[in-house]
Amino acid sequence: MSGGLTLARRLRTGGRAAGLTVGDQFISSASNFTLGVLIARAGGAAGLGTFGVAFLIWLAVVGVNRALVTEPVTVCRPTHGRRAQLPEGLLASLAIGAAAAALLAIAGIALALFGIHPVALLALAPCIPSLLAHDYCRATAFRLRRPGRALIADAGFALVQGCGSVALLVFSVTSTAAFIAVWGLGATAGAVIGIVLNGIRPTIHGGFALLRDLWPRSRWFLAEFGTAFPADQGYLFLLPVLLGTGQFGLYRAGAGLIGPIVVVFIAGGNLGLPESVRRLRRDGMRSLVAYAPRLTAAIVTVAVLYCGLVAIFAEQVLRLTYGEEFTGAATITRLIAGQYVLLALSFGYGQAAKATGRMRQLWASRVISAVVSITALITLAREFGLAGAGLASMTAGAAYSAGVMVAYRRVTGSQVSHDRTLTTTST
Repeated sequence: MSGGLTLARRLRTGGRAAGLTVGDQFISSASNFTLGVLIARAGGAAGLGTFGVAFLIWLAVVGVNRALVTEPVTVCRPTHGRRAQLPEGLLASLAIGAAAAALLAIAGIALALFGIHPVALLALAPCIPSLLAHDYCRATAFRLRRPGRALIADAGFALVQGCGSVALLVFSVTSTAAFIAVWGLGATAGAVIGIVLNGIRPTIHGGFALLRDLWPRSRWFLAEFGTAFPADQGYLFLLPVLLGTGQFGLYRAGAGLIGPIVVVFIAGGNLGLPESVRRLRRDGMRSLVAYAPRLTAAIVTVAVLYCGLVAIFAEQVLRLTYGEEFTGAATITRLIAGQYVLLALSFGYGQAAKATGRMRQLWASRVISAVVSITALITLAREFGLAGAGLASMTAGAAYSAGVMVAYRRVTGSQVSHDRTLTTTST
């Protein structure tokens, strides 16, 4: 009886955590989506394309920080007896943010000297530390199994960003840089709330020591991201070069409509990676192998339903959201929808592979995926324009999932076979 009550309690707790996680990620993604819509309405396809480049840079920076700090800390057990290493992790994230901001500022100044106006790049630079601190605090809340804290911090982020955006509209400010600055202001508010709720006492010591302690494992997380990002998103840096900023803006509009499915992907990762780690540590590889397909099935179901609806009504939703100028992005929207369904097919298996900490296998598979993605984009975009870019995205999605599945089989297959051999021998 007590076992049944414990199971029921776990189910209720898990359901509540999942609801809070999805709600939190919805708020986070909605603020990013709204930012893109406002910029598109103010600056057209070219303005949205400029913001799209800045957003890709942000995705690269946050991915590096997660690889060096948040994901290794989640997978690794705390060292030196420190409780979850929260202050040191925050300091490490801020240090990475400061370094990234300096690099962006230098790059922006260099481009300006050559007559290129990197408005979005220079506007993004001072926002990076706050954005990374906020992302770290969100990850900390999920790691401590307190998703409600992340929800409150993201609500504060969205509230400040929303008020700032309204002020810009009232005063007829249409600058992309101004909207990005408001985005950074919201991140600062969210980071402060997250620090307070998670009980993190900021420190000026231990950040680099933590990075050094994590490096034997984090380097493989970084190597995996260094190949995963080009295969999944990074190859899109080539689009403004191949097609121009305006066409990239149309691509960003289509990707923006599919964006809400990323809510599910990130929420699934926030829950899936810690749960995969717990299952592996508590019950071994067999439990992890059993969990991966269930997590994948849940993500695929939602992806098919949402992406299917967007694909059917793509033209109408584009007109309503962005304006008549963007209805030409209907085809690319449908192709990007297909890409995310393909990505969903390997979702749970990717979380399981990360939970084992054996990132070399995942990294090696992603190298091939990255080469396929970049080659497909250059070839197809040159030949078929924007539609070719969409076909390249689907190719990238298929290559990405195939690489994850190969790595998953390598990581888990040998261990499961070993466990079965031991069981047979003991029997």
